[in-house]
Amino acid sequence: MIRLEREDLYRLVWEKPMTEIAKQYAISDVGLRKACLRLNIPIPKAGHWAKTYAGQQLKKPALPLKCKGQPYVDLEERPPEQPVKKVSELDLLTKQIAKEKLPFRVPNRLSNPDPLIIAAKESLYKKTDVNHPGMAVTATGELDIRVAPVNITRALRFMDTLIKLIRARRHRFESNASGCYIIIRDTSLKVCFREKTTRHKITHKPYQDFEWLPNGKLAFKLDGRLRAEWQDLKTRNLEDQLPKILAKLELVAKQEEEYQEKTRLWQIAWEKERKAQAERETRRRQELRDIKQLLSEAKLWKKAQLLREYIGAMEHPNDEWFRWAHQKADWIDPLNDSEDDWLLPSDKSEL
Repeated sequence: MIRLEREDLYRLVWEKPMTEIAKQYAISDVGLRKACLRLNIPIPKAGHWAKTYAGQQLKKPALPLKCKGQPYVDLEERPPEQPVKKVSELDLLTKQIAKEKLPFRVPNRLSNPDPLIIAAKESLYKKTDVNHPGMAVTATGELDIRVAPVNITRALRFMDTLIKLIRARRHRFESNASGCYIIIRDTSLKVCFREKTTRHKITHKPYQDFEWLPNGKLAFKLDGRLRAEWQDLKTRNLEDQLPKILAKLELVAKQEEEYQEKTRLWQIAWEKERKAQAERETRRRQELRDIKQLLSEAKLWKKAQLLREYIGAMEHPNDEWFRWAHQKADWIDPLNDSEDDWLLPSDKSEL
């Protein structure tokens, strides 16, 4: 364990990039940044090292006098075989999206709501879900929302902000009879908005022991093969997670595209192999038929030869019988095209 005093860590992060420091100690560059923030240590901005390596002389900010907590950090040296933990693709995309000038803030009241929101609002104040006591629900073909009446406005404000964010990122938001979808390029992601429920024991229904009642926690869900859910947390409301939600949706769309491409290539390879197998099977059957035919003809040829040998061995044969016997031998022989007045080619199989 190595203890770096605040001044030592300050000097270190201005001497070399955090990714290089992370290779030396058992901490990620993200963890190192968090440690610097906790110790109130200024860190180089994006592009600092590129400019430095290009020969620019950049001013280093002074170290503030005070910080909260202990003025040091304890680090372990990284074993040579231990890889450096990398920032996930989701975190990188979340940070990238969060930096863009997009309407992430959910307003306190609806302002110029999307037509989908207007339709959903009308349904939510009229329609209740018979399968979920105490819940309002949207109609089929509208935004898929199910919440307690007290949370209708909050749900609508969140969804309105999300729809505007989706469209600001040049994606589409659609609802139809099969559900509610965010369409990123050609990938449709099915989503819904739900209020979480808590199981309560009941005694007034003889055929039912429990009911699931709304508990006030809201959640936005992604259905399908790559499921995900974001909900109210103790330290963070659902409304504060929009950059991460948007990043996850775009990442899932990318993963679905990659999956579909792999599936397409697999299907092509499978069809190619299936066709090759079918062709091999057809050829095998043809080869089997041909060799059977060859054997059959060889047997007939052998029988024709046997007949000729026998006819030749006859002493003083009757001329008429001699001609007849030779004619039959020629008819049997597959190397001749002789026809018979009485027998058909198919009759040879009975010999």
